[in-house]
Amino acid sequence: MASAKYYMVYVELKETSTNEQLQEKMNLANDWYRIKPDLWIVYSTSTPSKWYDRLGSLVKEEGRLFISELNVNNRQGWMVKGFWEWLKSDK
Repeated sequence: MASAKYYMVYVELKETSTNEQLQEKMNLANDWYRIKPDLWIVYSTSTPSKWYDRLGSLVKEEGRLFISELNVNNRQGWMVKGFWEWLKSDK
């Protein structure tokens, strides 16, 4: 089994897609943290290509989607305590 990695996922839904549909897809990850309504940090064994396949139908044609691996080992920032706790937790 592939080891899990962190990904930054930006999702701007098309008009006919719902937040419930998006939540259902995100729940396929090992874990996730929603930074803002359209920005997620996902911890998953799936590749960016697999995430594109899962989310593409929710954004095409008028939405937006960006998925990128995220190196959380080299970090600095000022975030809410819950985020840091989630990031440091055993997944």
